[in-house]
Amino acid sequence: MMVENTSMLKDDFEKTVLLLAEKMDFWDVQILRKFYITGRDFPFDTQPYCFPILYQELKDSNRLKVGSEALRKRLSNLVKCGFLEKIKKSNPTNYGPVREKEKIVRAVIMKFFVIHGLRSSFKF
Repeated sequence: MMVENTSMLKDDFEKTVLLLAEKMDFWDVQILRKFYITGRDFPFDTQPYCFPILYQELKDSNRLKVGSEALRKRLSNLVKCGFLEKIKKSNPTNYGPVREKEKIVRAVIMKFFVIHGLRSSFKF
């Protein structure tokens, strides 16, 4: 019975990852990469960001071609999805990764790259 439940959970996880990866777009994935794929070891494997710094980094390194309000809306949607958290009472606004969601977010990022035939330069 336990093996059966584990198999069902694995199937549900894979289906969820595939569904989320299909619904995300390139910029959502790029934003999530900034928070969840730092290349460092646990517990320093995630990165919170202050909005102005995140915007500037995306603009400079990723050549983001959207305005700051469009980025705020994307961040807000990722907060609603539960992939990011908005840190309350911070000025300027700070966002952070959600602990205990690292596994699913990283799986979604990897699956997105596989689905779209893109090369990833990161490892887990």
